[in-house]
Amino acid sequence: MTQSPRLLSLDVMRGITIVGMILVNNPGSWSYVYAPLRHAQWDGLTPTDLVFPFFMFIMGVSMFFSSGSIISP
Repeated sequence: MTQSPRLLSLDVMRGITIVGMILVNNPGSWSYVYAPLRHAQWDGLTPTDLVFPFFMFIMGVSMFFSSGSIISP
């Protein structure tokens, strides 16, 4: 079996998203959280609220590329 080359841009985005997850979930002291690391109220948006959608996008792209070799003849 030959391995297909990895997509560097996907790996970089995956790494940035994982760093974002760690930063958002462990900001240090919960008493002094930097404002963009808090979740927005009902009618707002912060960078914290974008981490999970980026993660889901990466999962979808990865599944597309990994299943492409199985589905295509």
